[in-house]
Amino acid sequence: MTRKNPKTFEEQLKRLDEIVETLDSTEIPLDKQLLQFEEGMELVSSLREFLNNAEQKVVEITRRSRSNIEEN
Repeated sequence: MTRKNPKTFEEQLKRLDEIVETLDSTEIPLDKQLLQFEEGMELVSSLREFLNNAEQKVVEITRRSRSNIEEN
């Protein structure tokens, strides 16, 4: 289940870093670890989707640019 996160890419990445750091460096109860892990996985999914969309956009812009150059 992926929730749409309205935060910017950078904010989401920062939050993911915070979660990873917390899970790596502190001893927190398992139930809280699971909640943070779940949030982290949702962030990973959201960030991956953002990057995939950005890549598609770059490919499309490059394709259009090449097409315009070839026409001229």
